[in-house]
Amino acid sequence: MPVKAILFDIDGTLLSRGAAIEGAAAAVAHVRALGMQVRFLTNITARTPERIAADLGAAGIPVAAAQVQTATTVCVAMLRARAGVRCHLMVPPDVLPMFDGIARDDERPQVVVISDIGERFDFHTLNRAFLMLRDGAELIALQKNLFWFDSDGPKLDCGAFVLALEAAARTQATVTGKPSRLFFDSALTGLDCAREHVLMVGDDISTDVGGASAAGIRTVLVGTGKYADGQTTHPDILPTHFIDSVKDLARLLGTL
Repeated sequence: MPVKAILFDIDGTLLSRGAAIEGAAAAVAHVRALGMQVRFLTNITARTPERIAADLGAAGIPVAAAQVQTATTVCVAMLRARAGVRCHLMVPPDVLPMFDGIARDDERPQVVVISDIGERFDFHTLNRAFLMLRDGAELIALQKNLFWFDSDGPKLDCGAFVLALEAAARTQATVTGKPSRLFFDSALTGLDCAREHVLMVGDDISTDVGGASAAGIRTVLVGTGKYADGQTTHPDILPTHFIDSVKDLARLLGTL
């Protein structure tokens, strides 16, 4: 099947600690020169698509905000489709305006939405969410990554706290980011090709490769980011292709 669209993960695949990985800009430019459609997929939840596009542009990879899909954009679209649903939002201040028009209820919500709020993950905040869940609220997690790489090294991500709430409240979160089928199906919406013609490129064998594979999308695992940090294999997941770095993507595409 010819490749007609590329889905790029961002952190660990195109960027490392805020700077472009060697050859990343050239790889994206090459894909565009071939006439392929591109989308940029991320579980980053503390920044808007506009901010992420600006950060990529500053790293030498020009991107339109409309080409960026985050776990937050998928969550917002899902909540807007549920007219009148009342939500308690545990989301970073920078993305809070994305939820404008969605009903808020910080006492007896129907849904608790949890994202990466960093140091605001204190006992009071988590216990409040726990009590809401025990009272019957649904849990929506933008993503369940356990850690991420900041400019000064690895840090706990919101997935660690989501797992704690799931266990304590005996519930299961609906995930809107990678590796959920919802996330990848949303990414395919608007592409002018079938999923058989799409290739996902990422560094996380579980979220990037596992999620895309489950959605019927071919995958490329890169040996940077989380792979380089030791997440090299998974007992149940195999990528379609492996390359050392995104800089090798042009060579791979030449063989497909």
